[in-house]
Amino acid sequence: MRFIRNLDRVRPIENVRKTVLPSGLTVLVEEVPQVRSLTVGVWILTGSQDEPAEDCGISHFIEHMVFKGTHRQSALQIAKRTEAIGGQLDAFTSREHTCFYARVFEEHLEIAAEILGDLVSRPVFEREMIGRERGVIIEEIESYENNPEEQAHDLIAETVWQNHPLGRPILGTREAIATFGTRDLKRYHREHYTPSNVLVAASGAVTLERMAELAGKYLDLPSGPSPNGSFPLPRFRSRTVKFEKKVTQVSLALAGRGPSYFDDARHPLAIVNMVLGAGLSSRLFQRIREEEGLAYTIYSFLDVLRDTGLFGVYIGVAPENARRCLDLTCREIRRLKKTGIRRWELDSAKAQLLMNHFLAYESTYERMNRIAQYEICYGKQAPLDHIVARIQGIGQDEVQEAIERFLQAHRFSVVTVGPAGGDDPKAGDWGF
Repeated sequence: MRFIRNLDRVRPIENVRKTVLPSGLTVLVEEVPQVRSLTVGVWILTGSQDEPAEDCGISHFIEHMVFKGTHRQSALQIAKRTEAIGGQLDAFTSREHTCFYARVFEEHLEIAAEILGDLVSRPVFEREMIGRERGVIIEEIESYENNPEEQAHDLIAETVWQNHPLGRPILGTREAIATFGTRDLKRYHREHYTPSNVLVAASGAVTLERMAELAGKYLDLPSGPSPNGSFPLPRFRSRTVKFEKKVTQVSLALAGRGPSYFDDARHPLAIVNMVLGAGLSSRLFQRIREEEGLAYTIYSFLDVLRDTGLFGVYIGVAPENARRCLDLTCREIRRLKKTGIRRWELDSAKAQLLMNHFLAYESTYERMNRIAQYEICYGKQAPLDHIVARIQGIGQDEVQEAIERFLQAHRFSVVTVGPAGGDDPKAGDWGF
């Protein structure tokens, strides 16, 4: 495709610089001179996959609690100060990280750094506020449980990764959350919010020198070693799981383990994901929704993580059509394995992947996210030139190798969330 060959002419400016402060804190900045705003994020290199069973959900609980006030300012003061400058303050917890970030105009960088530093360094963890926030998080858990699609994704993660922390919900469980008190939160914060386990990343109208100065000034973290390594992954075992729920539709997920960040097969498998079910022209969307009219929601997904990954298909369908949809999904996978992907499908998938990368350069938040992720995963940056070249270089043979490696029936499990009874999938029903 001609526009792919001409991407050299439109590559965005990249100017990523890094320093490590005497405390061990890493500061990473991408200067974007053509903008007047910036996004700064404080990344804690700890997420739900690092939590033992008794601490399930504690990273997410701490993410909530730091916004409830510090030793210097209340939650309301934090909100008023941020919004008074037109800023946006938010956070998220993933399986691998916890991130607190702010988006502000360049002249308000110091205010953002001071607020983020205070939140991360000096949360109060008051007993009364913990009790209130526990109720909020339980409501959040219930909102997920009331969404069969979200519940199916949680269940497939639990099924694929079994008793590993990756298989537990990021939000935690009611049982674990009920036990968290001030002492627990302070302990986990003290152990994981240390300079060697924290990264400051910024993108936009900011320089490394200024960001490093402000990070050193406002981030006051307890010294200590980085937490210990990952929990070992258990051996995979293919299973079927049914969760009965009073709903009118079946949510079905068929998934298995995929590649990690360090597995180069993640690139051709991303092509497979696009071709199979990640777009409107994808095989599953066209066959199951457009041609057969069996399901409104049908897509494939690929999650790439530090030690492993997850690849699969989700279908939301009437109970009487669930088996038919699973059969058609398996048929499309068999066809992929037998005949491979077409040239136009390869070109289309590449175009979609490249567009996703280029769109990320339109946002200082996405750029901040990207440079942080690369530093955390690889300890270095991957210039867009290299990413474009890697995607452009993927051929049909390499895609076929990924198909043969990852699309094996014995590597997959199936979970369903739906009403009792019905013709639910059994072991061996997915043959490809």
